Amino acid sequence: MDLTKLKEPFPANEIEWRLQQCGVGSKGIWGKCLAYVTNRAICNRLDEVCGAENWKNEFTKAPDGGVLCGISIKCDGEWVTKYDGAENTDIEGVKGGLSGSMKRAASTGWGIGRYLYNLEEGWAVICDDGKFTGKTKDGQFFKWNPPALPSWALPKGEKPTKAKPNASPEEIEKVKTCLIEWMESGVIPENWQTKVDAYIANNDVDGMKKVIDWCKENYNE
Repeated sequence: MDLTKLKEPFPANEIEWRLQQCGVGSKGIWGKCLAYVTNRAICNRLDEVCGAENWKNEFTKAPDGGVLCGISIKCDGEWVTKYDGAENTDIEGVKGGLSGSMKRAASTGWGIGRYLYNLEEGWAVICDDGKFTGKTKDGQFFKWNPPALPSWALPKGEKPTKAKPNASPEEIEKVKTCLIEWMESGVIPENWQTKVDAYIANNDVDGMKKVIDWCKENYNE
């Protein structure tokens, strides 16, 4: 049993996305989203790496409310358990607490999906035929797609899948050229590099425009 395989990235089609924030700005509707691993994917990973008979989970009431989950794996004939907890959610109640506590125990305890915490906050790609639906505070519905995962967050051999462009090829090229010029001028912070590269690779015009607007505001261009 090689427990290091528990920490390996999941295929992109096994990653779920949740809209964290959204609103309406001068450039239209925007949204930020987070990636996470489902309990189903976690169970499948444990089955594959440990064998269905060599792992188990248990749930108890947490000391301050909510749910505590323990995920146990049989190592050299002995059970080793890692715990973590979560509060019951407003939407799903106890079910949400069970789900959240298992995800946390899998991540903090055994490293399953922990790499997703290293992802920077992603901008949703707003488009008319997006896979997901969102709603702004003022009641505007919109469609969106998640950003492409970087290569380090994918299994070996799987290439990043680009989200559908949210602009025409001409506009994409124009914005991309402008952003590259700002990059070459050295004004974009170094810790933005991964994010900016993802915008360019994903042809995410909204994301690129936000960086360009920041450059203009801060350098009086």
